[in-house]
Amino acid sequence: MAPVSRRLALSLAALPLAAPPLLGQTLTRMRVSVIPVLDVAPLHAAIREGYFAAEGLEIDTSTTTGGATGLPGLVARQFRVTFSNAVSIMLGIREGLDFRFVSGATRGTETPPDIFAVLVKKGSDIRSGKDLEGKRIASNTRNNIVWLRGMAWVEKTGGDWRRVTTVEVPFPQMADALAGGQIDAAIFSEPFVAGALATHGDRLERIGWPISETTPGGTNAQYVAMKEDLDANAELFDRFARALHRGVDWVNARLTDPALLELIAGFSRVPVERLRQVALPAYPKGVTPAELDALLTTMTHFGLGGRYPATASLIHRTAAV
Repeated sequence: MAPVSRRLALSLAALPLAAPPLLGQTLTRMRVSVIPVLDVAPLHAAIREGYFAAEGLEIDTSTTTGGATGLPGLVARQFRVTFSNAVSIMLGIREGLDFRFVSGATRGTETPPDIFAVLVKKGSDIRSGKDLEGKRIASNTRNNIVWLRGMAWVEKTGGDWRRVTTVEVPFPQMADALAGGQIDAAIFSEPFVAGALATHGDRLERIGWPISETTPGGTNAQYVAMKEDLDANAELFDRFARALHRGVDWVNARLTDPALLELIAGFSRVPVERLRQVALPAYPKGVTPAELDALLTTMTHFGLGGRYPATASLIHRTAAV
């Protein structure tokens, strides 16, 4: 991938409207933690199309293995914004960390297909959550949204989630681990679902849709920042959200356009031909108390309860719907 500065220069050359505000202006650099999944397509669109540059911002992305792993860097001020899953964010807030939602990222779809999938080896006797009791299922990290929706699917399909062993495996390694018999099932997120079926389609098969089969339209991931930083630099985050939301508009206008798959291929390293089979999520701009309250109900049911602030107090103005 080209360096951020080069991408910005190319964007500016292609977007005359973005160039005038930058004459004589130094861009404010913001480091953002991301993972290479479909959810962050609007952020990359906003970088490539020059929307952040038009707001006087230079976005430096740092890729981690999961949204939860980016949150400590946010606390340590290594990042100004972190893309993360809703469960890991809320668990951090439960522990007293002042995370605030600055934008929505993705929600699940109402009906299959959705961006999560449970895959098993072809020929195995695993067809449901009941069949997974006493067996090993992979999630990229434990106690995150992937794990939560996966455990909800286990329960929905007749299994006792407490009798299923979770193994942490990064998304890019899941297909090999599953095909090699190191695990019995895995909860994948796109574009790794499509990648796994393309490279291991003779050995792997999908048996479930963890979001749409348990929580149609359920919340998935968001962007967060620290409350102290937001309070001190509110105008900076206004500019960040405006640019990001232009990226959301760009993506939502191209859900059936090959240009979106080309964008995703650039940051995910998954070839376009494989991406033609991906299931896309819903891309919202905001976050609602209702979706967070519903999430907390599910988290409590699966052992992740506790004392949480009123969810409305956690939503910064840039994410208010």
